[in-house]
Amino acid sequence: MDAGCGTGNYAKAFIEMGVRKMTLLDASSGMLEKAKGKLSEYITMGIVTDVIEAKMPTIPFPDETFDAVMFNTVINHLDRGNSAFPNSVNTLKETVRIVRPGGYIIVSSMLATTASRVTWFTQLNMDLTNRFIAECILSVEQFDKIFEDAGIKCIQKLNILGSDMYNTYYNLDGPLDESWRATSSYWSFATKEDVEVAVQTVQELKAKGEYEKWVKEHDQANSTGLLTIFMCKPLLAN
Repeated sequence: MDAGCGTGNYAKAFIEMGVRKMTLLDASSGMLEKAKGKLSEYITMGIVTDVIEAKMPTIPFPDETFDAVMFNTVINHLDRGNSAFPNSVNTLKETVRIVRPGGYIIVSSMLATTASRVTWFTQLNMDLTNRFIAECILSVEQFDKIFEDAGIKCIQKLNILGSDMYNTYYNLDGPLDESWRATSSYWSFATKEDVEVAVQTVQELKAKGEYEKWVKEHDQANSTGLLTIFMCKPLLAN
């Protein structure tokens, strides 16, 4: 199951890699309609078996339904501004219930250190970035605590190097473009004033002829990675 599937990009990629049964779940009917259109062929073929609208923590499936449940940049958005992370913990408890013995729970997220030191555009306005981190970006230690409280164990942490998952990542004029900013949830936290600070920083660096150099110095995507994946299993499975 792709939990918090959005418009189905990850599900489509998994199916193209050979996954033969896939369930999609999301709280947004609009996102699910786009996913249905994108995956219509696989729905007709019976590879996509269910497309469910539901707001987590509730996951409306019987016990031991899935071999694997994945949360791609989803868990960190379930408890915006709540450092006790109740929705995240309860969602993962639900996942323990619906995953089969020996199954996997896969969680991906940007980490707090990635936002503050790795992605170049999040360093254009550190006030915005610090607020973004405080609202919905977790540390490894916070994820470990959530996993412990939910009754799962992380058996492997993986960092994905490079920016291939984000095709326009190196569009250096992107911060000046509203449509580019709309492709990242980071900018949804920005006020008009936050955007103006970032734009002014870009313009000042360009005026000095230092912008490309600044980006290279502040970008660590190829050496550190943009996304961290936690491969987990229920504690009972161990």
